[in-house]
Amino acid sequence: MDKEVLQKIWSELPENELISYLGIEPVEFGKDFITLKMPVTSRVTQIDGILHGGITFALAETVGSVGAYVLYRKQGESIRGIELSGNHLRAGKVGDTIFAKATCIHNGGTLQLWDIKATNQHDKLISSFKFTTIKI
Repeated sequence: MDKEVLQKIWSELPENELISYLGIEPVEFGKDFITLKMPVTSRVTQIDGILHGGITFALAETVGSVGAYVLYRKQGESIRGIELSGNHLRAGKVGDTIFAKATCIHNGGTLQLWDIKATNQHDKLISSFKFTTIKI
């Protein structure tokens, strides 16, 4: 998708303090996927200095929810996440950039199933998720 179109879509999303706080930004939208990125800073680490797993889950739910909202929501509908499961495979560190790509693997009339991969700037897999959204 053209960068200008992407920025227009992003700027028209409802205001969200979590997205702002975490520094989440758009990277790419396609017909069935969306990629967002987030910097790893000291604000989002565990006590031992690595990326907090809960923050990675928040990024995953954000990318899937924004994907459903932008790609599949019709006027008057709302999107809700109803299930998120994931596994952490590698630690993120301060200074890393985490890229979360959500690909819709099922778009039904009501439910959408998303495959979400979180990678670092070296394309190393950090976490893998399955996420279900519902249109209401």
